[in-house]
Amino acid sequence: MDQRMAAKGFGLLAEPNRLEVLRLLSQGEHSAAGLLEHLPVSQPTLSHHMQLLCEGGLVERRRQGQRVIYTLCLPALRELLAFPLGPLPEPPTPTPPPGPIIRSGHKSR
Repeated sequence: MDQRMAAKGFGLLAEPNRLEVLRLLSQGEHSAAGLLEHLPVSQPTLSHHMQLLCEGGLVERRRQGQRVIYTLCLPALRELLAFPLGPLPEPPTPTPPPGPIIRSGHKSR
């Protein structure tokens, strides 16, 4: 991913309704009708947003009979979100807390 593509992707995230679509899709796939139940937009406006998200590679669509089902494209989202920071390091493995110190040859009181 280059800077131009990342800027376009972040531009897609900058619109509140598209951000809400991504949040809804993070909970599972939805049809357009299902998304409309949660958004204060008309069907044509939702279609426009979904077209942009699909063209931007952040959302995938598939036909299921008469309906169109939308899902997140997780690899594209991960790549976009990691872009400004570079590869993210793995979190450090926590070290176990120290146990009691036992010394041989000494009596504890």
